[in-house]
Amino acid sequence: MVPAIAATAISEEDSTAVHRIEVEMAPGIILHTNRFLRGNNSESRTMNHSMVAKVKYIFAPFEGSEQAAVYKGVYQGGGLAFHDFNPQLGSPISVYILQGATIKSLSDRLSLNYEWDFGLTCGWRPYDKDKNPDNHVIGSKVTAYMDAEVYMRWIISRHWDLSVGATFTHYSNGNTSIPNAGLNVAGAKASVAYYLNRRPERPSYAAVPPFKRHWVWDLTLYGAWKRRGYELGEESYILPGTYGVVGFNMNPLYRLSPRFNVGPSLDAYYDGSSNLELDGIVPLGSDISDDDMVTRTTRTRQMGLGLSARAEFVMPYFTINFGIGHNLVNLNTRDMDGFYEILALKVGLMRKAYLHIGYSLYDFRRPNNLMLGLGVHL
Repeated sequence: MVPAIAATAISEEDSTAVHRIEVEMAPGIILHTNRFLRGNNSESRTMNHSMVAKVKYIFAPFEGSEQAAVYKGVYQGGGLAFHDFNPQLGSPISVYILQGATIKSLSDRLSLNYEWDFGLTCGWRPYDKDKNPDNHVIGSKVTAYMDAEVYMRWIISRHWDLSVGATFTHYSNGNTSIPNAGLNVAGAKASVAYYLNRRPERPSYAAVPPFKRHWVWDLTLYGAWKRRGYELGEESYILPGTYGVVGFNMNPLYRLSPRFNVGPSLDAYYDGSSNLELDGIVPLGSDISDDDMVTRTTRTRQMGLGLSARAEFVMPYFTINFGIGHNLVNLNTRDMDGFYEILALKVGLMRKAYLHIGYSLYDFRRPNNLMLGLGVHL
């Protein structure tokens, strides 16, 4: 039945993309980064195992195309993931986009590949001061879902592939809610893929067109909301309320190749939670909802201006941007000292515009804020 549906839906002669459906299973081991996972919970149980079942729809350029020649083995698509954790975490479902490509072809039928998945996970059993007070790992019913895979792919036949590999998954709400310790899982994967319209012969790649190195400019405007918490010893404390973040990045980029860009970035932002002082401590789960205990500071002490070094990995539809920077103003304040890091996904909307989904850290360990916005290629 599947081949008949495929033949009707997609004509090999007319299609410029190769389509496939993939089913994946991924057992995993939960990394014990929080005492809740190590047994400080109502069951006094160490949480060790997880299981994920995925269904993916994927499309890729025809192997004889110019795009396939430049970006070897590239593919993209979307999927659903069904997660099985301890009952105190829940059994959530993820909806996500994905992209992958070939790292190294080992033979005509065997290759080493990578894939990243990014989306939303819904249906957690999150922290609740009455029903689930020990869960400082997941603080909201919806979190971000980020997964990276490295795997071997074996081409069995024209229509079937088999893949095995390793995965690493991170779940976090980006500090939009407290607590937000996050959940990390390392695992293995096995998947089988059915190709709807792969050609029986493997065509040679088209010639790679010449590439001229040049400069481009990206301007990104973003905003987000955040909660602010502190870890003092074994206790967690929060600032009452939710705070806004707005900013922009002006990022000239030198295009080294079709896949790689590098350049500096001027990063300016306003963070309404920066450099606030607590007159007292507000325990996690407290009913205090106003900000009577917070001593305000000036707006200028909540503004940052930094300079970062950026590197980009460019693929069709998606670009991954990574940066490390340092603030140039308010250097001696508590919340703006040290280095900051940015990891962002740019999703192409049209030739000159993109959607920006990013996250910022301080010193590779302190969560900062989401960076949700739009950008233009100048």
